[in-house]
Amino acid sequence: MKIALRVTLLAILGGLGCWLWTIFFPNPEKIVLGRVSSLAATATISAGDGAITRATKVSNFIGYFSPDAVISYDVPGFGARSLSGLDEIRETAAGGFAGVSSLKVQFQDATARVNPDKQGAEVNCTVRVSTGDSKDFGIQELRLQFKKIGGDWLITRAETVKTLQ
Repeated sequence: MKIALRVTLLAILGGLGCWLWTIFFPNPEKIVLGRVSSLAATATISAGDGAITRATKVSNFIGYFSPDAVISYDVPGFGARSLSGLDEIRETAAGGFAGVSSLKVQFQDATARVNPDKQGAEVNCTVRVSTGDSKDFGIQELRLQFKKIGGDWLITRAETVKTLQ
């Protein structure tokens, strides 16, 4: 009876230890996917958000990118464009966040592949962006490249992916 109790207690403590380990030391894939999810929430703007909230969102938004980040996108009806560096990303985000009544960003079906050295990762996902005035920018494939810089996973490159349609 005492042995069974000890074995059960040991199994419970072991399970609790493993669970706590995953909480305090999540694997890089989980961290990167969490960053992607958080980025979508940061880039989403409600109609009731004022100028200060939008400026804060711009500041938080650029915090996801490395100083030398590049964003290349091709949006149907708007053409292709490339942004280089935090200043250009900040200016474009500020203009975009101020120019719409609301913005909804969703990243769906995100998958992450972490490099063997655990210092880089690539995320492939589907992004859907729509505005409050019912402007739907559609659904596009997106590739995000992350690099671990100073302990944070930052986006070094983001690009839309041309798919066969």
